Amino acid sequence: MSDDLPGPPGGGYRDDRPPDRPTEPLTPPPPPPPAPGPTAPLPPAGPPSPPPAPLEPGQRVPPPPYGPPPGYGQPGYGAPYGTPPGYGYGYPAGPQTDSSATAALVIAVVGFFICAPVGAIVALVMANSAQKRIEASEGRLTGLELARAARIIAIIELALTALLIVGGLIAIAVSLNAN
Repeated sequence: MSDDLPGPPGGGYRDDRPPDRPTEPLTPPPPPPPAPGPTAPLPPAGPPSPPPAPLEPGQRVPPPPYGPPPGYGQPGYGAPYGTPPGYGYGYPAGPQTDSSATAALVIAVVGFFICAPVGAIVALVMANSAQKRIEASEGRLTGLELARAARIIAIIELALTALLIVGGLIAIAVSLNAN
């Protein structure tokens, strides 16, 4: 088993083996020099363009007269330039859940076990603000159910905390009157 070492068959590594074929140059060889002899000069491609007019101080260089490439923006050629959001490639993004509604629910549940009245108050405030934000978003945000659940849990926490405080005060009053 000690002979079974990782690596290619034969026990050697790739660098230890001879190459399969000789190395080839990465760049092609330079073109041969032109044959000696008389050559006729080529005629000009078109009329020479006039030199640009000198710019005055504060004047900007005009942009080149380019437009969109041919066929760009025509139906069937993908998303044209200036396409409104939600159209073109892929699917439009769906509504997102409001993060403060999720945070309110988490704080309400965790606050029930850690510090009930403080967590309940924070969750209640966050749930109310999340509900207002969701209703004002016109469907772009979701999570109204999370905000309502956080509000219900926070109210239950506050009610239980109030019952514990009242029960504790009654227990103290009974114990003082018993003495």
